Amino acid sequence: MMVSQASKSFVQLLEINIETNPANFEFICFAVLRVHLEKFACKIYRDSRTSAHDKGVDISTNFGVVYQIKKLRVVNQKICESIANELQSNFDKQRLDDGKVIIIIDDIRKDFRDYLINMKIQSITKPELLKLAQQFEDIEDRQKVLRIIYDEFRREYASVIS
Repeated sequence: MMVSQASKSFVQLLEINIETNPANFEFICFAVLRVHLEKFACKIYRDSRTSAHDKGVDISTNFGVVYQIKKLRVVNQKICESIANELQSNFDKQRLDDGKVIIIIDDIRKDFRDYLINMKIQSITKPELLKLAQQFEDIEDRQKVLRIIYDEFRREYASVIS
């Protein structure tokens, strides 16, 4: 049986691999968001190389929202303020004021999430992303997620694979 045919197997595969390294985290986040947002006629693009430490846009959309992906847990005020400062220095005030910057992270405490929300910065956690993946009822959607992950690996590591 193909892993995409059984929703439970599909999500388990994502859960195992999202933990492996920052590249897997970014590729899986991108693939799940891309398939989900396509249902609303939204296009998203992966703009950076994994672990490039460019501190810029990792994913952009055709409707002005940008995503910054960070494989970390926001468990103290110092990390939270560091993220907020980084986003404020990397994105223009208008984009931040319009709430068009979203951070994707492993996990965040509620009080730190509220702190970022007050700054109009939304966050998506790994558990929320995996819950979104569980909602893909069509085999085609699950296959598309896996194909995107594969394509991103190929794109990212083309020089190593050749």
